[in-house]
Amino acid sequence: MITPEKIEEWVRELEERPSSGAILVRYVANRLRDLAQRNEELLAENIQLRTGKKVEEYEERIANLQYQLELLKRQLGGEPAEDTPTQVSPETTNIFLYNPLGEVLRIEQNTDQLASRMLAGRFTAPLREEEISRRIPRLLVTGSHEELLFLFNTGRTATIPAADIPVCAGALDWKQAFLEEPRGAEELAVISAIGRMSLSDSCIQSSRRGCVKKMMRSAFESYVARNYVGPGVRQSKDQPLELTLCGKNDQVVLASEEGFTLTLETAGLSYTAEETIRLNPTDHMVSSFAVGNKKLVVFLTHNGKAISREVSWLKPAAGGTSKTRGQPVFSEERRKTGTRVVGAAAVDESDWGAVLDSAGNLTIYQMGDLAGAGSVSRAAGTDEELLAFAVF
Repeated sequence: MITPEKIEEWVRELEERPSSGAILVRYVANRLRDLAQRNEELLAENIQLRTGKKVEEYEERIANLQYQLELLKRQLGGEPAEDTPTQVSPETTNIFLYNPLGEVLRIEQNTDQLASRMLAGRFTAPLREEEISRRIPRLLVTGSHEELLFLFNTGRTATIPAADIPVCAGALDWKQAFLEEPRGAEELAVISAIGRMSLSDSCIQSSRRGCVKKMMRSAFESYVARNYVGPGVRQSKDQPLELTLCGKNDQVVLASEEGFTLTLETAGLSYTAEETIRLNPTDHMVSSFAVGNKKLVVFLTHNGKAISREVSWLKPAAGGTSKTRGQPVFSEERRKTGTRVVGAAAVDESDWGAVLDSAGNLTIYQMGDLAGAGSVSRAAGTDEELLAFAVF
């Protein structure tokens, strides 16, 4: 700051040592330039405040923080009253079945009553091939206090509390489904649980052709607030696959239908969509998940085989991304016979999994039981195939 005392000091300096005049003039010029720049910044900020742009920005930040706080409260079952210890309301397990048309079915189960190999639901009729090809069902299993993010293949998103989707009564039927209607020709790509996004470091977006994009938490939160995350693809025929919340030094794994898997260190991923694996033209990704602190990785095939590997089996791709085929999950001989992966996940033996088959049965398995048996139990003499797999 230039004060009268400072100016008097400079005058005395010039009177006593005239040779220092050039240095003082240069200093004053630099200081005036800095002050002029700061004055322009303050003027621009003042204009923003007068036009309301700055106010809108602050209001958007406040609204986003309030939304994050509300999500965390919901995870704890609501806000405790004054002088009352925090009590978590009883959690239920919610299984969501959904398809590209935006139709969603919700099944609710008491978590403490889950049993391995129990039937959680059944469709009124088998899922015929023509129906499967038109409306390939996917699964999400989460708690009743979660926030669901609907991602469409255009990149548009919508958020809905899990509890707002009606619970199915009786047999499963798409006619009684909740509808989050797509716009125009778009399709619903994936539903993700985002209630804990404020506790994560980043969100990894993946596509069916193996594109991967990293979003830092703050960026992801702003995208969610604007209802647009982006499709995260490089090819027009590609589709979004998953949105995976990750920790700072986590690993994300992609598994393909033909039995190849790619492990990526999240710290080295790009903030723009990049192709990470070389796939056959007939192949595509079916699962993307974070490893976290889980001990096992389980791959489920269409013919009911459960292939389990210790997490140490995963080999991270060198340099963050790798345009190789990835690690094979099973032999080339099994691949040639038509064996396909329908889902994969990182699990502990105490975790649970939900499996949907072509007969329309939705069955619950404890992962220790499934990994130990090595296969999903199917009725003798049937040719039912597994369609979808999710863990919780």
